[in-house]
Amino acid sequence: MSIVLCVSPAYNEEKTVSKVVEGALKNADGIIVVDDGSIDNTYKEASKAGATVVQHSKNMGKGVALKTGFKKALEMDADIIVVLDADGQHNPEEIPKLLKTMNREDSDVVVGSRFLGNIKGMPRIRILSNTLTTRILRLYFGLPITDSQSGYRAYKRRLLENVEFSATRFSAETEILVDAQRKGFKISEAKIQTIYGEEESKMRVFGDTLRWIWDVDKQLLKSLKYKLSHRNK
Repeated sequence: MSIVLCVSPAYNEEKTVSKVVEGALKNADGIIVVDDGSIDNTYKEASKAGATVVQHSKNMGKGVALKTGFKKALEMDADIIVVLDADGQHNPEEIPKLLKTMNREDSDVVVGSRFLGNIKGMPRIRILSNTLTTRILRLYFGLPITDSQSGYRAYKRRLLENVEFSATRFSAETEILVDAQRKGFKISEAKIQTIYGEEESKMRVFGDTLRWIWDVDKQLLKSLKYKLSHRNK
């Protein structure tokens, strides 16, 4: 029986984190909340709800929080790691959807895609940035995804033990997919809900998109070097 653990990066999510933790515990074997330097009661609320909480002394960015969470999950012998946000934008009840797709398609990573369903309620600027980044990833790397900015994902242990990423913010998630594709891991998608409430996104659309484009350019160069090195072997 596979051990399924959730990882949830959190920054000032005291209002929503307990609900996310409770939902995750109904659909997985445990959840690790990475409190990324919050200045509210995120740590207290996550702990009280039953999460294993790892705390950063200061805000270091989602990429760093993911590394911390993955390391802890692997130390806890997780076979599958499901990442979901702590702000309530991901419904924990959909964890079985990702796992079912992973099992059916024998995937190494399953990305939860809002664009396979109804995206009503998603801010237009997010639709625009997501469409742009998704098309770039398809053009540059042939990534078979429709929702490049989705952070709701399920990863197999073997993938996380072999991929590399260094970005400290949101482009870390793209870097993981690009390296996974480069190394021959299978990527699939599962349809998830589009949920937007009153929460304020931690993603700075323009700034993070520009940083994302810069990071993707570096990944393109890395991929070209990777292909050349393997061609010469």
